[in-house]
Amino acid sequence: MGLDAPVYLWLLVSVPAFACAALLSIRRVTAWHETFEGVPKRQTRLVFHALLLCLVLVLVSVALAGPKIQYTKTVFNRSGIDVVIGVDMSKSMLAEDASLPPEAEPLFRVANRLNRARHFALELLSELRGERIGVFLFASKGIEIVPFTRDYGFCRYVLTHINDADITIPGSDLGEAILRGVSMFEDEGGEAARILVLLSDGEDTRPEPSFFSESALTAAKKGVKVFTVGLGTGKNVLIPVRDEDGAEIVNYYIDEEGNHLRTRLEQERLKSIASVTGGRYLVASGKNAPEMLMNAILNEAREVEVTKATEPAWLKLSPFLLLAGFILFGWGIWVGR
Repeated sequence: MGLDAPVYLWLLVSVPAFACAALLSIRRVTAWHETFEGVPKRQTRLVFHALLLCLVLVLVSVALAGPKIQYTKTVFNRSGIDVVIGVDMSKSMLAEDASLPPEAEPLFRVANRLNRARHFALELLSELRGERIGVFLFASKGIEIVPFTRDYGFCRYVLTHINDADITIPGSDLGEAILRGVSMFEDEGGEAARILVLLSDGEDTRPEPSFFSESALTAAKKGVKVFTVGLGTGKNVLIPVRDEDGAEIVNYYIDEEGNHLRTRLEQERLKSIASVTGGRYLVASGKNAPEMLMNAILNEAREVEVTKATEPAWLKLSPFLLLAGFILFGWGIWVGR
């Protein structure tokens, strides 16, 4: 129990004075009635009316003092969430079928899938509020580039300056990407809500087509929810080769047989991964997609016990006292009419 402004309790001194004045007034009224009517008048209603008004004064005085009681409440602890972001760095991510928002143009000159993924990751970082973050890149293999940290500024720097030369192994393996993300959680240990975000066009060049599904099941068994974000469009497009400055397209990637490589967004794979692990699939170009993704992550994390914390809180009683005083005041008016 506590008081915000105990000085107002001095107002309680006025209650006895009011009670004495009320009793004197009742006696005078009773005496006048007896004098002019010749019969004694019952004082019960008048005394009850005065008592109600005294109670109103008490309630208002105590309410002004700001009484409060302490209790323990359960809160959502966002620091109990670990988020790992995996960025697809395979050659297909160089396809230029992804548009950049105006605010991303000063950072990235070329509007391709990779730069759209990097900007999406930067937008997701701006939605974080105390969560730990880790980052890895993947193609046919995954490479951790940022271990778990709450230094969002460092993550922004890394995501802004990485390029396709950081991954030298061609191809794309979604199964390996999932396992790389899961291993980051296991290496870190500790209790947390585990969230893996994969930014990819969904292409998978592994010979075993079921491997990514098996990896998703492994992630689900280990409590990792995978959220997938699709880059690109459903139309087949060529993958350009730009000059060293990145200013002009000088050629297009070809396969071993000399045919131009074509790529498109493979949504079904990404949807399947999210569905198996209890996550969600979004398209990077969707309206408010980073904010929607963060809300989906928080909704899932709220179900994890480790994100629930208790802390002391204060319940202010003044509104309840004032409400009671208002009710008694109205009752007093009706009784004393």
